[in-house]
Amino acid sequence: MVYFVFFTFNSGNGGHWVLVAMDLSRLIVYYLDSLSGDWSKYPSMKKTVDAAIIKFRSKKNYRNRKDITWVRVQCPQQNNSVDCGFFVLRFMRDIIALNRIDIPKMYFEEYKSYSRAHLDEMKDELCQFIVDQRII
Repeated sequence: MVYFVFFTFNSGNGGHWVLVAMDLSRLIVYYLDSLSGDWSKYPSMKKTVDAAIIKFRSKKNYRNRKDITWVRVQCPQQNNSVDCGFFVLRFMRDIIALNRIDIPKMYFEEYKSYSRAHLDEMKDELCQFIVDQRII
């Protein structure tokens, strides 16, 4: 069975959010960014993720020492400078809902792009979660 561990990363100072989905058993890291670019823009993120995977595998006594593979996923792109957090939430939701054992390099056929309605739906779900959990 494949398990994904999701890691959200913010570039700092109120900056940009990206999603990293880690498949710890197969040493694959999927990088999803709603803006163009790749993980090399965030060397501290890559260093942290690689170190976490190595530590996890050593605690589980995995003997395989193959390299960690980073996959840049071609995913829906935002057309403004404010929706990146909602894209990250939507990426996680889609990955979980589709129950796949991997993430296609070209994302999912079902979601080549997100409409405003897709993002509004994500915002509504987040608001409902906050209310249900009495976070605020």
